Amino acid sequence: MAFKDETKLAIKEYLGAHLADWNWHKDRFDFITDSVLRDRLADEFISTRYVYKILEGMSADSWLLRAQIRLQVLSYASIYEAVIHHILFDNLPSNPDVQLLTEFSMKKVISIPAAKMAVLQSSLEHDGKEIIPTYEGIGKTDTTKVRFDRKAECAEKLGLIEGWLKDEIIELYEARNSIHIHAEIRKSLNYQLDLSKRAYLRMEPFVEQIKKNLPTVLANHA
Repeated sequence: MAFKDETKLAIKEYLGAHLADWNWHKDRFDFITDSVLRDRLADEFISTRYVYKILEGMSADSWLLRAQIRLQVLSYASIYEAVIHHILFDNLPSNPDVQLLTEFSMKKVISIPAAKMAVLQSSLEHDGKEIIPTYEGIGKTDTTKVRFDRKAECAEKLGLIEGWLKDEIIELYEARNSIHIHAEIRKSLNYQLDLSKRAYLRMEPFVEQIKKNLPTVLANHA
């Protein structure tokens, strides 16, 4: 059952008095070159703020406060990850440091003609095991499989964000990945509240550092 119209109006007036509009949230990500992603980030940012403000207005506590905390951590960590991933792999795909994120050492089998291989096989044996000729090669993994901490470290190395901020958003992302009931029981509510507040408060320096540093990084690695 929906709220009465007067209740809806009261909530909208309360939110409007405390939050900027959608265009303001979109403009925070004006450095994102993918328009679809930019709009999606604005959606995530403003919706997280809306829900937070509604729960704050209700003086959420106990189980509802934990839901409020969980939403903050999940949403902001996802924004941090999406922004860094986009800049690295969409704006700087040819950068050597970025390329290293998807590369790993691996053994590759050497292709040898069947006739020569037949001769070699008689001697390529050790303890009853066949030895297959290989060489050290480079394998590639998909960008979606690169760990967030490695992407954040690369962003710092390139000069996009400062070291202290890198450490904090890595902590937030790790918390995002480990959110489950047993973990919440082990951690104090004060710790969770602090994490939730930092998830939001670090968004401003995160955006400002990237806006300031991105033009230089792009110019240096053009």
